[in-house]
Amino acid sequence: MDSYDVVVLGSGCGMAVVDHAAAHDLSVALVEPGLLGGTCLNVGCIPSKMLIAPADIVAEQERAVRLGVTMKIDDIDFASIMIHMRASRAESQAHMQHSLSHMDGVRYYPAAASYVEPDVLQVGDDTIRGTQVFIAIGARPLIPPIKGLAEIDYLTNESVLELTDRPDSLIILGGGYVAVEYCHFFAAMGTRVTVIEMAERLITSEEPEIAAALQAVLSKRARIVTGARVESVSRSQEGVRILAQPTHGGEEIGFEAETLLVAAGRRSNADQLQVARAGIKTDDRGFIKVDGRMRTSADNVFAIGDINGKSMFRHSANVQAVVAAANAFDGHDIEMDYRAVPHAIYSFPQIASVGLTEANAREAGHDIAVARTAYSDVAKGSAIAEEVGFAKSVVDRASEEILGFHIIGPYAPMLIQEVVNAMQSGGHVDELLRGIHIHPELTELIQSAFSGLE
Repeated sequence: MDSYDVVVLGSGCGMAVVDHAAAHDLSVALVEPGLLGGTCLNVGCIPSKMLIAPADIVAEQERAVRLGVTMKIDDIDFASIMIHMRASRAESQAHMQHSLSHMDGVRYYPAAASYVEPDVLQVGDDTIRGTQVFIAIGARPLIPPIKGLAEIDYLTNESVLELTDRPDSLIILGGGYVAVEYCHFFAAMGTRVTVIEMAERLITSEEPEIAAALQAVLSKRARIVTGARVESVSRSQEGVRILAQPTHGGEEIGFEAETLLVAAGRRSNADQLQVARAGIKTDDRGFIKVDGRMRTSADNVFAIGDINGKSMFRHSANVQAVVAAANAFDGHDIEMDYRAVPHAIYSFPQIASVGLTEANAREAGHDIAVARTAYSDVAKGSAIAEEVGFAKSVVDRASEEILGFHIIGPYAPMLIQEVVNAMQSGGHVDELLRGIHIHPELTELIQSAFSGLE
């Protein structure tokens, strides 16, 4: 049996731990059964955004018309878009492989791991032990138990990236982040898209008015069906047939398309690791329980990233890795702070949020002030003829602490960073408004959204 100072399971956010441990001259085992780089690099945020970039160009045609510019797209080379994405991904993987091969004290195990007993892991044909273990093996697509689904070929966020030919029609099961992003992509590519969501609205974790605005825009380019529970899936002459039952009653509805994409959420990979054998506790969804310091219920075992189900974004996972490594190797005792963790949805229009929604803030007992400003209310927003976008601020009335901020519209993920920084550094409205904002620029949207609090 080989023993190491540190065992890292997973090469996504886990690589930050590998780097930190190597800098302390610790012996490290990196275990990764899949492609180096984890979900984000290989099947998540990075390749999907490479697909969305050309989709954004196509979708901008509507704004161009409002600005007096008629655009004509002669052709969309779907295969080239997919090939370019995969080539870029392969280049990143090769770079990681090269870097890893030159790291002293790090042994790479390209195999799956599972616990045999506390402190002992089976990794392929090897048995290893680590003084400290960091679990970062992420999550995988959640496949709902729908009648007939297991008998047909369907796509997930992973397999969809291997397409070469564009499907003529596509049904997407789910209405969350992955679903609306791929709805935008395929609709822009020319595919007839149908989205079926069981809830009454899309992206249920976002502000209701933002979800409504997104649905209104997507509905111009795709069929959006909410409040429908899928009962069965079967093969059809066209490809796949879906039967769904309206959640408020009524007759069953049938849908047909060439291809099906299942985007119904994520499930933890903890079961694949057999964590119960190590005394590592999981919650009722199967995600590993951690405290604020990223420690699990087992001594000297940390869980970071999607595996713990907390703030399942790569940027959040990276910070969790830093927190865990600092506590493990540097003698610190720091906790993860989730108050100002932002997230973005690269639909069209784009969406970005940080902190509490209005409903969350009220449920938490805050007496809140809320303001909403349209893009068209500021000079640059009017200049670019943005008709849908707006920003919404949620502030504690007594303390003027910024509790949340939400944007739908062009450049939303970039615009929100100013608010994130303000929340992280103090979090009060006056700290944000003291800065002079360029005129005319979209950043005035932020200023305006905090100036009209009611």
